[in-house]
Amino acid sequence: MISRVQKGMIAGCVATVVVSVVDLAATVIQNMMQASGSGRAFYSFAALLTTMASEVFGSGLGNVWVGWLIHLLVGSLILGPAFAVLAPRLPTDTPATKGILFAVGTWLIMCVTVMPLAGLGIFGLGAGFGTMAWMLVINVIFGIVLGRVFDRLHGDTGHLRRHLPIAE
Repeated sequence: MISRVQKGMIAGCVATVVVSVVDLAATVIQNMMQASGSGRAFYSFAALLTTMASEVFGSGLGNVWVGWLIHLLVGSLILGPAFAVLAPRLPTDTPATKGILFAVGTWLIMCVTVMPLAGLGIFGLGAGFGTMAWMLVINVIFGIVLGRVFDRLHGDTGHLRRHLPIAE
């Protein structure tokens, strides 16, 4: 029998893969638009993690694949299990809204920790508004997928008092 935390790891991995595909597709589209003369609207999450890794650990880790690997590991091994533990305590009723609430919280934490470590300042002001808005969108998509996949695997993401009658 798979534990709640293991189910969170699976859900985190699935959600990370989904947002990675979305992020990659958006980056490809942006690169095509940039070739036609448009400016860069945002930086991908993997690019930001690559910048952070090279700033913190040295330029030897400045490859974009390092950023993608960090992204996959954090989503699967940290965020998925954290959601599995916190899901019943989150004050919403549906798996998707629990995921969104969790993801917006992780976005806020990222804005005050990861962004300054990447040399982009608090809330990533150095990367620009487009990047921070894109990170929020990606985190919301991550949260929706995380909540729904975890609910499919575990089925117990509801509020602790959810099954009590509304009125007697």
